Amino acid sequence: MADTLAVAPEDTGRDSNELATVLIVDDTPANLSLLSGMLLERGFVVKVATHGKRALAIAEASKPDLVMLDITMPEMDGYEVCRLLKARPETRDVPVIFLSALDEVGDKLQAFRAGGVDYVTKPFQVEEVLARVETQVRVRRLQRALERRERELERQNAELARRNAELLQAQRRTDLVFSALAEVLPGRVLDGKYRLDQRIGEGGFGAVFRATHLSLGRDVAVKIFRPSRGNDSPAGLERFRREGATACRIDHPNVVQVLDSAISDEGIAYIVMELLAGRSLAEEIRAHAPMPPHRALDVAIPVCEVLAEASMRGMIHRDIKPANVFLHRGRGGEVVKVVDFGIAKLVGDAPDGDTEETTRSGIVVGSPSYMAPERMLDGEYDDRVDVYSLGVVMYQMLSGHMPFEGEKGSFAAQALRSLAEDPVRLRDWVPDLPLALETQVLTAMDKRREARPPASQLAIALRLLRASLDQQAVDRAPSSGEGGPSSAPTVEERPPR
Repeated sequence: MADTLAVAPEDTGRDSNELATVLIVDDTPANLSLLSGMLLERGFVVKVATHGKRALAIAEASKPDLVMLDITMPEMDGYEVCRLLKARPETRDVPVIFLSALDEVGDKLQAFRAGGVDYVTKPFQVEEVLARVETQVRVRRLQRALERRERELERQNAELARRNAELLQAQRRTDLVFSALAEVLPGRVLDGKYRLDQRIGEGGFGAVFRATHLSLGRDVAVKIFRPSRGNDSPAGLERFRREGATACRIDHPNVVQVLDSAISDEGIAYIVMELLAGRSLAEEIRAHAPMPPHRALDVAIPVCEVLAEASMRGMIHRDIKPANVFLHRGRGGEVVKVVDFGIAKLVGDAPDGDTEETTRSGIVVGSPSYMAPERMLDGEYDDRVDVYSLGVVMYQMLSGHMPFEGEKGSFAAQALRSLAEDPVRLRDWVPDLPLALETQVLTAMDKRREARPPASQLAIALRLLRASLDQQAVDRAPSSGEGGPSSAPTVEERPPR
């Protein structure tokens, strides 16, 4: 009998590329004829061998999809043939169905121990044989498809790793260039108007310089665009330009005043802001947290009112964090200033319009430790993402801790903690914290967007809390009059969510 038997594709109605190859190994010509006939009728390509050595040679020359293997054969039995097939890298994954008249449990166990996946006893039942063969072929095809997918994923991962390495190297070169530029910029005049005097800060999007508006003789701050992964493109430049444009749309005493925004004749993108004196809330927390409730509220209330004003104008900040809140020493005392509206989302734009276009470089805009769950899940969101972030900032001010343990780590690790864990109760850190204040903070941090108040409502609630603290301080003070303690109402005490 020839080694290979095949039926023409037109006889089966199947594409020849989809035909599976079955190798039948049996020293009995009648068995070979019977099995070959039933498989050919089902459209399989059939190869045959009458002894083990020939079977191994055929399998090595052209890997079959399935081997049907008799146990009792001269020179080399089926168990040995199966073990040799499984020992060879090129055939170890080919499924083997044993054929035998032996029906003892011990024979079947020995077949499976040799590497077989199934066992068919003689005399053969046509439908049983076909069902077992087709099942194993389907399983093998699925395995091959998964293996191809795995190889493709490995290839893609390797390509991604290569590109990331190139981006990292490019970023390092860009950082070196920008650092060198920042070193030589002091003394430079931009567009004949702004003399850069001293570098006073640096962040992901740029470096900030103390500068002089030459025609007015006024001290200002100038932020220089920093090319980096995610903003080294026209879209990134547009996000930088929008920092000035969006901040100018908010007329509020607690927003840093933006005076100008342009790209110089030398190609340097910059914005000009009022010059602030003082320090960031991040520095204040490091120095003084946990902060007294009244102090934390005095910072949080103006921030919340800025967010409410921004929301009324269809804007979302998207990166409220201590580093973006500045405690400015003004002539009349401290003024809380919200900075960095450069990544604000303009709610009224076209569907996920130009704002989102600037974030498609693979960088998540915002800081994961302060990011609302719906943003981490890439879902729809509104101004209540800023409420969530402010809740985290308040938690940090009041306790000196972040709400979730182990805040350091990758973005994915931080996201998983904030999505899966409940924050540590504030009063576990500060036992004498007013219960109503803890309730308000935890409500602002609710994982469910619809459970959080909008910024306008939160601002009212925080002002009521601040007034209540003042009233309680008055009530505790020694009184010169007659009678007991004041009966002035205080904020309702209720358990946190």
